[in-house]
Amino acid sequence: MAYEANRGMGIEDDKDAQLERDTQNNAKNIRNAADVAIASKNPYAMAAGAGVKIADKISNGKASEKLGEGMAKANQIAPGGRRLQDLSNKMSESGASDKVGRAAAMKNAASGDKDAVAGGNADKELAEKLNNNKQRAENAANNAANQAAQRAQQNAQDKQSGGGQDSSLPSSSGSDANSGGDDDKKDNVGGLGKFIGRQALIVVATTIAPFLILILIIIVIIASVTGMFNDYNDAFGMSYTLGEETGGMEFNATSKEQEAFLDRVNGVKLSYQAQGKTLDAMKIVAIYHSLTANGVDITYDDVTTSVIEKWANAMFSGNSYNEDTFKNNLTNNIFPSYKPGEDKAYYEDMTKEVFDYIDRYYDLIKKNDFGTSCSPSGGNCTYDIKGYYIKSKGNVIENVSINNLYVRLMQCGTADGHNYGGTFGKPVAGEELVPFEKYILGVAYQEIGDDAPEHAFKAQMVASRGYILARHADMGGWRTLKKEGDKWVLQAAACTQDQVYCDPDQGCSSDDGQWKMVFSGTNKAKKLRDPIPQDSKLRRWASEIEGEVLTNSQGYICYSGYKSSEQSTMKSLAQKGLNYKQILLQIYNQGSRNLGATDVKKFSCSNGGTGCISTGDFASWKQGDARWGKTPMGNSGRSLSQIGCLVTSVSMLIAKSGVPVEVSPFDPGTFVQFLNKHGGFASGGNFIWGVATQVAPSFHYQGQISLAGMSREAKLNKIKEITSQKGVYAAVEVKGNTGQHWVAIDGVNGSTINMMDPSSNSTDMWSRYNWVNTSTIAYYRVG
Repeated sequence: MAYEANRGMGIEDDKDAQLERDTQNNAKNIRNAADVAIASKNPYAMAAGAGVKIADKISNGKASEKLGEGMAKANQIAPGGRRLQDLSNKMSESGASDKVGRAAAMKNAASGDKDAVAGGNADKELAEKLNNNKQRAENAANNAANQAAQRAQQNAQDKQSGGGQDSSLPSSSGSDANSGGDDDKKDNVGGLGKFIGRQALIVVATTIAPFLILILIIIVIIASVTGMFNDYNDAFGMSYTLGEETGGMEFNATSKEQEAFLDRVNGVKLSYQAQGKTLDAMKIVAIYHSLTANGVDITYDDVTTSVIEKWANAMFSGNSYNEDTFKNNLTNNIFPSYKPGEDKAYYEDMTKEVFDYIDRYYDLIKKNDFGTSCSPSGGNCTYDIKGYYIKSKGNVIENVSINNLYVRLMQCGTADGHNYGGTFGKPVAGEELVPFEKYILGVAYQEIGDDAPEHAFKAQMVASRGYILARHADMGGWRTLKKEGDKWVLQAAACTQDQVYCDPDQGCSSDDGQWKMVFSGTNKAKKLRDPIPQDSKLRRWASEIEGEVLTNSQGYICYSGYKSSEQSTMKSLAQKGLNYKQILLQIYNQGSRNLGATDVKKFSCSNGGTGCISTGDFASWKQGDARWGKTPMGNSGRSLSQIGCLVTSVSMLIAKSGVPVEVSPFDPGTFVQFLNKHGGFASGGNFIWGVATQVAPSFHYQGQISLAGMSREAKLNKIKEITSQKGVYAAVEVKGNTGQHWVAIDGVNGSTINMMDPSSNSTDMWSRYNWVNTSTIAYYRVG
């Protein structure tokens, strides 16, 4: 049995032909809708139609074609976009759109509005502006779309979360006719986007039939989603080229020139990495965007490798990225060279747009949203520990499964000639038990600081986690790890005798002097650090590597102590482009820190509290990973990165099960390669479920069960019923009629369904995806 592996965009095999068909149908509907708007005789609706008609007249039809193409591309990624496109095609190809348009045009002519494209006297100013030159006319529709992009983003997010009908669009009854107001009347010549975005559709909705309103809705959708797609198309492409997340959205290059440009940027990034420099490729794309958005006549082909290197060099002070240096070079050198004669404030705005563009894109794909695995607020995961590697003692066995781990902050007395102000072995008064992952974040915050590079900060967290977990096995005494009621509690000194913790939510302070204990809050004599903002990147970094520890080849946790010298090395190596795993393996395999470290692994949280994820690299496999993202899926012409959510999920389930496999190493890339050779895909990249058994002979496909139409409780119970069976591994489709996306089920804890998602770091399935859209569960059984 085959199942469509794509995320439900409904694109036919001949993508170019389909895009052309969609574009032409959309353009025809737009032109007809413009006539309908003018026929309404409402000044705002007339202005909307006039804008399209004038732009088309001067640009020889390119304006409506541009909008039509943009809408077609946007419908490939927007929730419900395929259904909207099918409606547009049906209206155009059935002739209904032409009939309505001709009737409206005849009405316009009969009423003497032969020059109705001017929309009456109220729109003469717009007409004059559009007639200034063809280029401006051709761009009028794009400007309208860009003005509405922000609303489009919110609409898309609302639909993603199952919000139902888009509340920004009126129903056929015209119930939104009273929205708007006097402020809109002042803007009747202020821009096509405002007409299309609000008053045009709202007023016409009260004067013409519901069928005509549907045509005008198309214009609203065009204005909304086209701007979003066009604005961030290069950013999507850069993410795809780098093998990074695109927020579950599909990317296809708009031209060979764009694809070559993105490849050149990636090539420079790799070249700089070999030189010990970390280049943020997205900033190159953002510079290009800022230039084109400010009217600079520059094409992809103009951004040669030497140009990319020039822009890249502007980011660095020596081998290190320096944001102040970068901003200064943009404002004073790069932007003035492309657009001379402007004042400094103008160039500063262009520079700000570089950073704003990146932030908006990451917000759009929800990169700054992060799911929790071992929640810092609950300490509620299960840690399956085999033991610890302590250099002076070798492997120390301690087979223990720890659930709900917390840290008790202990006082420090006199040691090494220093008086810390307390008594060893006694808890710090007033300090509550700290959830373990929150403790690790707080330690890194105080120990290496919030100004450390990302991968240095992550390396510090992993080192801190392994060090404090193994500390009791080395020191003994009051440093204990034992169960107290329903919690496990680890006791650690609140000073440099172990490692220093600063409460992320309260900040921290100490009594004056270097050798003192550290307390939560900032009310002591010496404030050390303020609370970490809730939206801080530090919290995101911490969430991304929760539960990870450094291990040796036998799987024992390395007792990864550190001093300021190791912390300096972490920062230095991060600035040279090494990631946190590479940093840790370098530091803890040499000199006095040679611990025989071989890997960074995540604790097993599969049977613990809510939100925990499985151990092993497979838990973080992503379909867009640069190692395999471009692997073709059968003869579909599409790649694993584009349509591989299902096969990635199945590969994670196979790896999680631990069954023997026929390929080594086993990962989504080698899995798809095997499927390509053994008939694993039908036409269009459809995955044939049963072929998975050929790569994993003990892994047998059992079938699918539809969950559509069930209540939340019924879906939860059915998923729990299937996944609780011994040896059963399941994948679930989570987007339903809004698009298609598959995730692997990791377990069910209470009312929380834990997942391994091939396109995000989230682990709580119904926190990430609306339960309403959970449509199908498919499962395998080992045996």
